[in-house]
Amino acid sequence: MNNQKNISAVFAIIIFLLIALGSSSLFYLNTIASEAEKLYRHPYTVSNAAKNININLISMHRYMKDVAFSEDQAQLLAAEQLVNKYEKQAQQNFDIIFERYLGDRKDIQAVYNGFIEWKKIRDHIIFLKNEGKHKEALALSKNNETEHVALLTKKSEKLVNFADKKAKLFFNNAIETRDSAISIILSLFIITVLASIFIAFYSLQRLRKTQLDIKSRMFIIDQNILMAKFNLEGVLIDISSKLCRFLGHTKQDLMGQKLDFFISDSNKYLQVEDVLNIVSTGASWTGDILVKTDKNGHSKWIHSSVHPELNADYNVCGYSNIIQDISDKKAIEKLSITDSLTKLNNRRYFDQVIDKELSLAARNQAPITLAMIDIDYFKKYNDCYGHPAGDQALIKVAQAFMQSLKRPNDYVFRLGGEEFAFIFSGADREQSLRFIDGIRAKIEALQIEHEQSDLGDYMTISIGAYISCTKERLDSNELYIKADEALYEAKQQRNAVIIPKHVNC
Repeated sequence: MNNQKNISAVFAIIIFLLIALGSSSLFYLNTIASEAEKLYRHPYTVSNAAKNININLISMHRYMKDVAFSEDQAQLLAAEQLVNKYEKQAQQNFDIIFERYLGDRKDIQAVYNGFIEWKKIRDHIIFLKNEGKHKEALALSKNNETEHVALLTKKSEKLVNFADKKAKLFFNNAIETRDSAISIILSLFIITVLASIFIAFYSLQRLRKTQLDIKSRMFIIDQNILMAKFNLEGVLIDISSKLCRFLGHTKQDLMGQKLDFFISDSNKYLQVEDVLNIVSTGASWTGDILVKTDKNGHSKWIHSSVHPELNADYNVCGYSNIIQDISDKKAIEKLSITDSLTKLNNRRYFDQVIDKELSLAARNQAPITLAMIDIDYFKKYNDCYGHPAGDQALIKVAQAFMQSLKRPNDYVFRLGGEEFAFIFSGADREQSLRFIDGIRAKIEALQIEHEQSDLGDYMTISIGAYISCTKERLDSNELYIKADEALYEAKQQRNAVIIPKHVNC
């Protein structure tokens, strides 16, 4: 959190410096441009206009001489037109000076008043020429008009000098602004570069430390977390060292193998399709799986969490499998579902399994058989031989039942007392009958002495069974009742197997 604050503060300083640099550049550029505009809009314009007035005055004075010395009306008219031309230009320059002069306007007015007085002298000379008074006109031109033009020129020089001073002032201001701009912008630029170098160095240091932290965390995860990654085809593309050790294989042995989230054929209740149907839609799947953990076939229970991985378009591109070792938990659960005397599955586990097996059989379109077993005259056995002997007899019977299990999906349970149950699938009526009768015969072949039996000298069992077929799907309660009814019928005969004849799968 502190690192983020430090980096944010440094970036804020960089941004502030960049803004200051840009703002300063804009400010000084505008200031220099403004000084340059003032320079050309006021002093230079006024100076040029005043100089043009002097030129116009000289031109007007020259052509006023032509007026004074004109010998006929045509010469007089031509000279008069030229005087008017330059007089008009002088008037235009006066307009410019009046608009843009930055000094005392009295100075302009004094020059302009002199210009007006000159116009009166000019008009009087032209009047005398038109009246034929050539000598008077010539005298007026030589004396009054010449002196007045000289005085007017001198006054206009004052405007030129003032404008030149102003131009020099604006120019100096522009130079000073330029020097200040160079100094300040250069300083900001150096500070910004140094700050940028610092933030780059600082960021690289933090990035290097972050990368080391990530590597350290990844090593910790690799060594302590059971985790694997699969592609869309269920092929392993990455696996942690911890999981390799757990499975009893090297990474080289497992990489590139199609492991299907470690779901094997022995997992009757779980199929890869079940997992894919969930995770391919973007959801996660969790479940318990029994996996082989070494080459000798030893197995452990894992709790598997399969999560989809999404690409930039939010399409599933692979799967992550995070695993927990729950073997100890399952061992405890096994104790809770195991009969302590016979080591067979108990009634609690029977209630769990029967619903799962019925669902699995329905999905596979296979028949499923429930066989209920009762030891004949077992109460008499206990009364005759005592309960310890009865317990030993139950253990021998249970062992024989266990030896009768042929397939992974064959189950045997002790439901309580002398009552047991078998669950198996995939067998029709004839196959079920042969299998169950073989169990009955195996118990009789144990030759467990039973003097109180009404059937003979040895212990026997009665079995009643019922089959849930494809055409007659029963729930667990219905199947249990049907099998119990068959057992009741078998107990009427003793040492017998009963499967109702109408059941034919």
